[in-house]
Amino acid sequence: MQPVLEILKLGEHSYTYTVHATRPTGAPAAEACYVDRGLPSFVECLRDAAEALTYFARVHVRFQGRCVGEQLVSRLESQPEAVVRDLLVRYLEGSLSPLPPPPAPQRTDAAQASVLS
Repeated sequence: MQPVLEILKLGEHSYTYTVHATRPTGAPAAEACYVDRGLPSFVECLRDAAEALTYFARVHVRFQGRCVGEQLVSRLESQPEAVVRDLLVRYLEGSLSPLPPPPAPQRTDAAQASVLS
């Protein structure tokens, strides 16, 4: 399993993140297994997340709901400023689009079924 690090900017100096398991396409979002709120900067958010992810080598990163790539966990801790620059460039370029929402469940009504018969 490779974790997903979801980072959100809540305000000018307020970031939060969650860590959860990856999920199959179309599956409901996995429940967060770790949440931290109110960190003062994107850099501090990455450093704190690196501490929570010490058992993993790599992590998928999402920022503001958009996939922005995969990173080495060790790099989140040792080079957070460089990682922030890289992630923001990817976010602004939109190089990786957000995951599409799962399809809505299909219902077959009795009237619809009789029309098709």
